Amino acid sequence: MEQTPYLKTKFPNDKQHLKQTLDAKLQYINDVKQAIDTDNDRVLYQLINNQEYQTAVMNLAEAEDNQMDFRMVDNLMEDLSHHLAQRLIEYLSEKFPFFYYEEEAHGVYQLYFGNWWDRRRFGLLDPLTVNFIFDEEEYDKLSRAVELSESGRRYHTDVIEDTTRSNEELQKIVDTQKERDEQYQQLSAELERLGEKAGMFESQETKARREAVKKELANLRSIDEKSLEVPKLIAENNAIILDYSKEDTILIYEQRAINDEFGDFEAFKVAVQNLYHDYVSQLPEVALTKKEGNLHD
Repeated sequence: MEQTPYLKTKFPNDKQHLKQTLDAKLQYINDVKQAIDTDNDRVLYQLINNQEYQTAVMNLAEAEDNQMDFRMVDNLMEDLSHHLAQRLIEYLSEKFPFFYYEEEAHGVYQLYFGNWWDRRRFGLLDPLTVNFIFDEEEYDKLSRAVELSESGRRYHTDVIEDTTRSNEELQKIVDTQKERDEQYQQLSAELERLGEKAGMFESQETKARREAVKKELANLRSIDEKSLEVPKLIAENNAIILDYSKEDTILIYEQRAINDEFGDFEAFKVAVQNLYHDYVSQLPEVALTKKEGNLHD
């Protein structure tokens, strides 16, 4: 009886291939270490994402994806981010001088627009990808403000105008108090002459007039009750107008900062889009030494 083998396979035990694979991984780690030791940020960006580096910086149509290698050090992302941010922020301080950064956690950089009062948090800076991650709502607000400014309007022009008109209507209630008091006295006197209750033989015209007078008196009382709230409502509206006016002022500051540096908003968007290429391209090209490592590409 033929014995069944415990293992059946078509593939030989290729120790050489396994050794080469492990050597390549060790070499990648060694290359990353050398790039950090020598402050070779350009090579480090290539090691982090070879495909992005080759296509964006070297203008190659295709490039090898090395993300499997990068996963070996992805638990060091915060440390790598902190390391790369030092030189990057120094560069950004000249190219985007209106942006400021706060490292709220190790390697995590909050992005702020401006150094003026009530400046806005505008998103995040990602040093690993050399990318601004703008807060979508804040960016859209600025973009819309730029669009509206072309027609001489501000972002909150409509709501400020509507709230101002509301205040004007509320103020009329206060300003017409004397007229309402006089009208109330006249209508009360008329209702007294007509009598509070309908008589058995009175005309339909008298009945209709009595009801109309009562409705007018009720309306005046309602307006008088509302008038008691007018100062509070006007104060609330004024606070809204002030807040929106402040935000419009901040948006104007931001637009001026962009225009002073880039000329217009479109040029700013192009600079943001090309940031990775522009920054990494100007970093010094220094090859890794053969003694320490051989860059994978």
